Amino acid sequence: MMIQTTVTITASTPSTASIPTTLRLTPAERKVWRKRRPIAPSVWAERHRVLTMSSVPGRWKNRTAPYLAGIMDAAAYKSIEEIVVCAAPQTGKSEAVNTFIGYCVDRAPGSVLYIFPDEQTARENSRDRIQPMITASNRLRSYMTGYDDDVSNMTIRLQHMQIYLGWARSASRLANKPLPYVVFDEVDKFPDTAGAREAGPIQLGEKRTRTFRGSRKIFKLSTPTIEDGNVWRALNDAAAVFDFHVRCPFCNASQLMDFDHIKFPDDARDPIEMKNHNLAWYECASCAAHWTDDDRNTAVRAGVWKDRENGLSIDAVLKSMNPLSIGFHLPSWISYFVGLSEVASDFLRGLQDKTALKDFLNNHKAEPWKEYEITRKEDTILKLADDRPRGRVPGENQVAAIVAGVDTQDNGFYYEIRAFGFGLEQPSWQIREGFVLDFTSLAQVLWQDQYLDSADNPYLVRLAVIDAMGHRTAEVYDFCRQYRGHILPAKGKQQIQQPFAYSNLEYYPGNQKPIPGGLRLVRINTNFFKNHLANRLDIAPADPGAWHLHSETTAEYARHMIAEYIDEKGLWQCPPGRANHYWDCAVYALAAADIIGVKHWQPASPQKPHTPSNPHHAAAPRGGRW
Repeated sequence: MMIQTTVTITASTPSTASIPTTLRLTPAERKVWRKRRPIAPSVWAERHRVLTMSSVPGRWKNRTAPYLAGIMDAAAYKSIEEIVVCAAPQTGKSEAVNTFIGYCVDRAPGSVLYIFPDEQTARENSRDRIQPMITASNRLRSYMTGYDDDVSNMTIRLQHMQIYLGWARSASRLANKPLPYVVFDEVDKFPDTAGAREAGPIQLGEKRTRTFRGSRKIFKLSTPTIEDGNVWRALNDAAAVFDFHVRCPFCNASQLMDFDHIKFPDDARDPIEMKNHNLAWYECASCAAHWTDDDRNTAVRAGVWKDRENGLSIDAVLKSMNPLSIGFHLPSWISYFVGLSEVASDFLRGLQDKTALKDFLNNHKAEPWKEYEITRKEDTILKLADDRPRGRVPGENQVAAIVAGVDTQDNGFYYEIRAFGFGLEQPSWQIREGFVLDFTSLAQVLWQDQYLDSADNPYLVRLAVIDAMGHRTAEVYDFCRQYRGHILPAKGKQQIQQPFAYSNLEYYPGNQKPIPGGLRLVRINTNFFKNHLANRLDIAPADPGAWHLHSETTAEYARHMIAEYIDEKGLWQCPPGRANHYWDCAVYALAAADIIGVKHWQPASPQKPHTPSNPHHAAAPRGGRW
């Protein structure tokens, strides 16, 4: 049934009576005059976007990749002019931006320029993605003119706007088109210039939007390549950068998914077996629950974007800051289309091949590659293990003292407890290592649990050194006050005159609130102790001064111990994408042994053993004197 809209207009002049006039609007005119209620791009997408080139074709569903809804909705905010998406492949970044352009066609029309790395890619995207996006949607298809000549690989003319496609090496395709929307796709593949006498393609494209200042939208999308690449620089230059925080389906804790919590069996070393048998899982940083891929998908569906700097939501940042530019970081493991075992498999390949490691950093962690060399191998570390079980101190009268190093994280603490022997050779044995969530658990591991030698003699931690820098400095200071004399807060410095030095603390960081009783901070020459540790790791287990591990040492521990490298200045560095927490724990343990001077101790007399006090045990620990 056809509905007609009738408008009655009454006209009159001084010399005539009023004359009613009736006008009937055509469907096209009614469409123009109709006032529509504003909706968010993510809502529009589920109503009008149809996917064709996808593993899940059909109507767009935000639940498939929930993080894309936040990107599209934030891009529509009035102050935003530049949107940077640094993402791994298969995360949906290009489809999200195409969907936003579809929303603009319907709700905020203005001509669009897509810029791709090369002509072939531009033609393929026009044919396989952009044209089908328009023709598959009833709403978008209604804006087509109906003329075949208005649709080509390089230009799509609609009734009220145009979509142009260009490539980075063609200056002519990037010029003479004033327009409000520009999409730079895979900017890390762009050349430095668009031609011999031209500026860079990004600069040329941005110039097209000058007359639309205040209403323009410039998208920069890419998988990163190197630190100086276009997308990584744009991400770091953005006024606000957002990371996607998921919610555990078991304990409901919000957290940022990272690679360190993708786990797999210690004996799983074959990348093909890892992927074929789906051996990996994700370990919740809060409750340690094991997530399957389906659990991961559930966690992502309950997730939200948070500002990297202050943890605020997107809405809070947009309303309080009105930023001109925003950035989003998307690693592969939050994607419905990427399995956790695929991530772990590519990581194992990266341990075997430098090119594969670069691929892992770029295409999974969505981080740039930095040239470095790994000087130690994982298997070399694991060969330092002896036959002791985890938690066992070596034979009677071998150990002078046991100490601990603790690496502080926002969500908990990595620790390692090590025994050190007498004499300048200072042999060392790993007793226990792991991760705990809170200070109470850390105190139990350090001072409430007993560690026995082969004769069942108890040993307790004489001194722990804990990393005090980062977001939890005040909490660490309070913990060290509680166990004063048994643990020292530490600050690592790459270059100081001596191995360690002390500073007296009177106030908490960031304010003038006094620390009751004050506190002593130890500044540690990390480069000195890292050099020492690297040398110890090269000593054969049977030789004096060896760095022994227990029989249950994991491959994860070994990976941490090979993470860092020495740069051209002789300083230790940790490359992007590498966890080094146990390496840091070992450095702090070495420093703790040096602070109490274990290498100068002599075995205690059997008749008069020295037994220093301990905060939790009446029974004194064995060992030398501090």
